[in-house]
Amino acid sequence: MKSASFLALALILVTLVSCDTGLVYNESYAVPNHEWHRDAPFVFTSDSISDTQQGYNAYIDLRVSMDYQYRNIYFFVTIEMPDKQVLRDTVQGELMDLEGNWKGDVSGFSTIKEKEFLHPYRKNFRFPKPGVYKFTVQQGMTDDVLRNIVDVGFKLRKAEKTE
Repeated sequence: MKSASFLALALILVTLVSCDTGLVYNESYAVPNHEWHRDAPFVFTSDSISDTQQGYNAYIDLRVSMDYQYRNIYFFVTIEMPDKQVLRDTVQGELMDLEGNWKGDVSGFSTIKEKEFLHPYRKNFRFPKPGVYKFTVQQGMTDDVLRNIVDVGFKLRKAEKTE
């Protein structure tokens, strides 16, 4: 009886986790010692993209300690295409308002906060060629070492047709 209950619970959890049918890619990396060095970017390599007609939204996810000392964060994002062409973006993510309140949907327990920036840094864009794409995310703050960053993630979702 216990194994049947466990199996049912596992099936429910798998179903809940797999509900995001538009999710194409989702990866995150822990930041060693919660110190993100400027010269230590994170590289996210997509599976092979075949649909060049589909629009996609790209998101940066961030988990930070409550001790993070800034209201925002800047990222340098590089997209390397299958033909080795490169696009570069500078992206600002706002974490808190002027009073220090967390902006938007922030989740997390105790002293760690998770933030998916609600607005994609690239919205409804199309990949120009089929193949594997590399997204490199580097912290772009003035500090060489940005403290209290727990992990950095990257997501690709299919854009809705109305976007």
